[in-house]
Amino acid sequence: MKLQTLTLIGALALVGCGETKKAVTKQPPPEPAETTPKPESVKQPRPPAMPVQPQPPAQPVRPKILDAQLAAYQVPPPWIETTAINYDTNKPWKEGRQEIRRLLGLNQPDTHRQAMKLTWIYLQKDDINDGHEYPMYTFMGGENLWAVKAANWYINKPDSNAPILAFLYLASIYSQYGEFDRALQTLTIALTKLPEGPTKIMRQADVHDAFGDVLAAKGDLASAKRNYEQAVRLYPTAKPKYGRHLLPRRAKKVQSKLDLLNYRPLKDAKLKDGQYREKALGYSGDINLVITVKGGRVTDIKTNHKEKIDQGACVSVPKNIIVKQSLQVDSVSGATVTKDAIIAGTYRALKKAGL
Repeated sequence: MKLQTLTLIGALALVGCGETKKAVTKQPPPEPAETTPKPESVKQPRPPAMPVQPQPPAQPVRPKILDAQLAAYQVPPPWIETTAINYDTNKPWKEGRQEIRRLLGLNQPDTHRQAMKLTWIYLQKDDINDGHEYPMYTFMGGENLWAVKAANWYINKPDSNAPILAFLYLASIYSQYGEFDRALQTLTIALTKLPEGPTKIMRQADVHDAFGDVLAAKGDLASAKRNYEQAVRLYPTAKPKYGRHLLPRRAKKVQSKLDLLNYRPLKDAKLKDGQYREKALGYSGDINLVITVKGGRVTDIKTNHKEKIDQGACVSVPKNIIVKQSLQVDSVSGATVTKDAIIAGTYRALKKAGL
């Protein structure tokens, strides 16, 4: 497929809105070429005239760093050999995947590595369904470089079925490295890969939400706004077989991101003292928040949640908001859903305090 240049992104983005078993030592899957061209070959679009809006701090651009790290990265990484697991890998994948999720949910570096090793073993056994969980678990485990290679492997599989989530993982990682043009091109391709059937509109909304995230991080707030608006419009109209009841709340979460584009910095706001409660939709269910304001400052954020794989986001994100007195906090690799939910819920709670 001929890749589309960045000048088409705006148009495309708004169309239709027991016993441990050692890993098998067969060679890893071939690593395909990147799905996107070099960002320097893409022309920048000219956004329409918009009112002046406050600009969030732009992430530093680190050209070539990601490519250099990918070139040096070995799959599987050397630590796989020395990572001990205590699980019978003769068990079928439907049981193995539950163990992987359990290990990831412990949010410890050693258990993350155990989860990665189990994922690799099942992949080598060719007992991992269609393979879409391979990039998912490497991403959730915080192994960004591995996740990039896993996502590209899955996307380029001849039998891959609607690999939209793999594109979203790629775009998120590219954005974290300041590779905004590459992230946008990845999402543009994702729009051409939408699955036919009842999940199509929901996945389309997911992609527009991701477009908004990348564009906001890049500093193009006008384009971010348009994509967030499209996601908000699409979510309630989708009719997937499962999870339909959650779509209005997902739209509400994106609306909070949209509102955040114009929010006043906490340090400039006159917040009323008190405790404010709010809840937001996380990866595994509701995240209940209690935000305390004293002396006009956010002094405490308590979370009550059922997030199973949050990469420590339920601790680090509230802490960073309090320290920085800002809702503009760094991404948490592999836990973007949880991080976004905490920020959105905190924002809605602080609106009650006068933000």
